[in-house]
Amino acid sequence: MAQALYRKWRSQTFDEVVGQEHVTRTLRNALREGRIAHAYLFSGPRGTGKTSTARLLAKAVNCLHEDAKARPDNRCEVCQAINAGAFLDLIEIDAASNRGIDEIRDLRDKVHFAPSRGRYKVYVVDEVHMLTTEAFNALLKTLEEPPPHVIFVLATTEPHRIPETVLSRCQRFDFRRIPTPEIVRHLERILEGEGRAAEPAALEMIARSAEGCMRDAISLLDQLLSYGSEVVTAAQVQAVRGTIAATAISGFVDALAGGDAAQGLRLISQLADEGVDLRQLALQLVEHLRSVLVVCVGKAQASHILSDLSPEQFQVVQAQAERFEAGNLTRAVRVLNQAAVDMRDAAQPQLTLELAWLEAVQAAAQGQPAALREAAPTATAPPSWPQPVAAAPAAPTSPSRKAPAPERPALPRPAAPVPEDQVVSVLRAHWTALLQAVEQVSGGSVRGALRSVRSVVAHGDDLYFSFENEFSRALVDRPANRLALQELVAELLARPVRLHCQVGSASEVVGSSRPSAPGVASASRKESDPPVVHPADDPVVEHAVQKLGAVKRILSDDPS
Repeated sequence: MAQALYRKWRSQTFDEVVGQEHVTRTLRNALREGRIAHAYLFSGPRGTGKTSTARLLAKAVNCLHEDAKARPDNRCEVCQAINAGAFLDLIEIDAASNRGIDEIRDLRDKVHFAPSRGRYKVYVVDEVHMLTTEAFNALLKTLEEPPPHVIFVLATTEPHRIPETVLSRCQRFDFRRIPTPEIVRHLERILEGEGRAAEPAALEMIARSAEGCMRDAISLLDQLLSYGSEVVTAAQVQAVRGTIAATAISGFVDALAGGDAAQGLRLISQLADEGVDLRQLALQLVEHLRSVLVVCVGKAQASHILSDLSPEQFQVVQAQAERFEAGNLTRAVRVLNQAAVDMRDAAQPQLTLELAWLEAVQAAAQGQPAALREAAPTATAPPSWPQPVAAAPAAPTSPSRKAPAPERPALPRPAAPVPEDQVVSVLRAHWTALLQAVEQVSGGSVRGALRSVRSVVAHGDDLYFSFENEFSRALVDRPANRLALQELVAELLARPVRLHCQVGSASEVVGSSRPSAPGVASASRKESDPPVVHPADDPVVEHAVQKLGAVKRILSDDPS
């Protein structure tokens, strides 16, 4: 049976441990000076070298080489026995499956026996945080007064779950996630040793998908080598991991910078048809935008913070950062990051991502200079992209200075709170001003969604907005959008309101016993009324028509 690559290429010397120099240097100095502790705690993310380093420590303290600096030499019988897994004085325990007090009592009874071959008996307890409270208490006495020939190495991914009484008796070493460039270099060494090759883009994708875990990266490479092709390609990595090419992600960012909502929706639909994991798309997009944001807010430190990016990727990020305003980009990243979380349990993950994309486009575009909004797409973008949707005309500004965001139109303030029976008529009279205020606060996509309001009913402090389609309702009903609209309506009415969004007739919700209030929309539409739904005029509604079957119609005064 072929040996798995991650076992075949396990680090055999301290020099071979990747990305943990702060740990290996300290251990080597301690070994050279004879300052060996009786208990160590190795904590950090999985796949970063904790158990491999524990094995190296066991070899080093038992190696027969005369020069302490040369240990482990991997030549003496002790080192070879450990490499072969046949050294009886190295005891590895999986605490996840041996977590009870009986197992620890058995360990405590055996530690007093002298080593069979080496200087020390080394106990490596993996996932030690899984031990029960009783087991920790049983282990504590041994950690306090261990026999001189015993060394404990406790490994964990969750050090916060270990009792302080245990932590205080260990020398703690924190392992870090391994940077992407170091993973790439190690994979290149493995390929060279295996007599195989891979495209640089493929190794970059493998390293990034591993998220700092070397074991995951090597395991994925092992899987890809099973394809049988001489060269591992980026296309193979995409097929196995469901990752998206960097050029596609850059295309999304260019569309975001240009305010091109429609292009982003087309890309989402295209990738969904290709079977791409849309949550993975959201995560990669957020990761890329995070890099762009770092450049936006701190150019001087960006190269250091983004050291895992290749020079070519860093140049792309720098160019894209020039097209964003940091504050607006922050809001866009927050929206997309929340979408990645929401998509875990969403009934329609694609719709969740599309709504977040539309909101992110509006967030990124607010206050952006016209010269930047209308800038030509970068080389990664298709040349046939349309111009940004609904880009408002603005006076020419210097690309190096951000134009101030237009002030929100002031809403009329009544002298007294508007009575319940006059709420709908006041909304009808000031509907255009309300929509203009909504656009400044929440963006054009929310204003577009409000154009599909079919009727409004006031019932005490409750205000029911009835929409023609689920797409528009969901967009307005997002917590941030609903609260912003609620505050604007409360300002217009000089009274507190609770806004409810639904699809269908609003009067059905508050009860048939209540007289139906006249709808805001009118068959003979005026500027002050909600506009008739014209998909060609509004990308949000157009998308709703395509995805959810929304229909064009002129609304009537009858709310039912």
